Amino acid sequence: MTSTVLPAQPASGHAPRIPPVRRRGSTRLLLLGVVLAVLGALSGVVLLQVSSQREPVVVMATTVPFGQTVAREHLREVALAADSGLTTVPWTEVDSVVGRIATTDLLAGQAVTPDAVTTTRLPTAGNAVVGVSVQPGRLPVTPLQVRDEVLVVAIDDPGVPQRATVLRVGEPDAAGRRTVDLLVDEGVGVELARISAEDRAVLVHVAGR
Repeated sequence: MTSTVLPAQPASGHAPRIPPVRRRGSTRLLLLGVVLAVLGALSGVVLLQVSSQREPVVVMATTVPFGQTVAREHLREVALAADSGLTTVPWTEVDSVVGRIATTDLLAGQAVTPDAVTTTRLPTAGNAVVGVSVQPGRLPVTPLQVRDEVLVVAIDDPGVPQRATVLRVGEPDAAGRRTVDLLVDEGVGVELARISAEDRAVLVHVAGR
């Protein structure tokens, strides 16, 4: 059997000394990483500051239907992010909204845009607003809403029904009769007023054009 003879250790008993390895490349990479980390942190702080900048804007506190006047109590102040991308009315210009007419249904919680209100009151040129009195059973049970389209049918009249847009629905009186404000072409306003006065009006809810 062959035996292996290990070299003898130095008499001092210490392991041989290995020269230290130079790590210039590693040090540079470490410094570069620290610099990048600092720059990233600074960028995050800047982005956080920008995104946290908020400005007060005009928002609807309650719903205002199309064609109705916006009052001060309909509005409230809400702070939105400056970079939201929305075209809004600054709260400092809230007076430019008060007293204006809603050009669409302005819903509670909705930010007001400059084109959401106008100084032009209804009716506009060529139109008329007629209050049509309707008995119970002569309009849908489903409540009519502002901007709904209806046909006004005259009882015992074979003529063509007149198309109209609902502006407002009044509360029922003691007999359950309601008055509905309708926006119509000026040419048919007188005829609808006559039908209403003769208590012959029936409203039919139809799809919008």
